[in-house]
Amino acid sequence: MPINSSDSILTEIITDACLRLFDDYRVVLTPCAPADVGRGGELLLCGVIGFTGDQLRGTLMLATTAEPLGDSSPVGPSQLRAWIAELANQLLGRIKNRLSAHGASIYLSTPVVLQGQHLAPMPRTNLLPLAFAGSSGGHVCVWVETEHEDGFVLAPAAAHDPGAIAEGELMMF
Repeated sequence: MPINSSDSILTEIITDACLRLFDDYRVVLTPCAPADVGRGGELLLCGVIGFTGDQLRGTLMLATTAEPLGDSSPVGPSQLRAWIAELANQLLGRIKNRLSAHGASIYLSTPVVLQGQHLAPMPRTNLLPLAFAGSSGGHVCVWVETEHEDGFVLAPAAAHDPGAIAEGELMMF
């Protein structure tokens, strides 16, 4: 699929959502080259969540090494599987919120968790992850594989609603 303005907007949305999500859990991420990821330890756990909509559908995969996952976690080490699933869910939720400002609507599925070494998606294209280095070591990688209807274009972002609750300010259980 050729790069178009919607692809670059989507990349910007995903990057910003990931940086802000981890920042809300006191983990500073810095974008890095995907080739740098193998130098910071093996990816430990991966949350995978699908999404669908009228014009846009796909899969998000969030994988981390031990450091950013453990540093961001408000739960104990025995709950890291649940935490990576929650992070994937929150990340896609943030992306969904930002896409709606561009006129795109998606619906999320339930996340699943994978554990193992050398995690990487098998996309139909040569999709590289968005890679981030963690402030105390390790890495975070995000792959988002999308399919969209012919002619799909993200509209310019709508003005922010000042009465809306900011992401990360409200938690509901």
